[in-house]
Amino acid sequence: MSKLKKCPCGKTPTSLGTTDNGRGSKWAYVFGSCCGEWMVEFRTGYEFAESAKYMEYAIEAWNEAPRGK
Repeated sequence: MSKLKKCPCGKTPTSLGTTDNGRGSKWAYVFGSCCGEWMVEFRTGYEFAESAKYMEYAIEAWNEAPRGK
């Protein structure tokens, strides 16, 4: 897995989880294993959750989401 940026809780997650509205959904959410409190919405490209590309989109959304100072 690519290097993950810190969560707003201050910890760096060791893994990411995702949730969506079913197979082939347009949008999904990604959250870290650290606290589960912060979720980022991302576009799935209609990929299935089992695909590597889906997780690439999730990691990119996690890392690029704005964080407070």
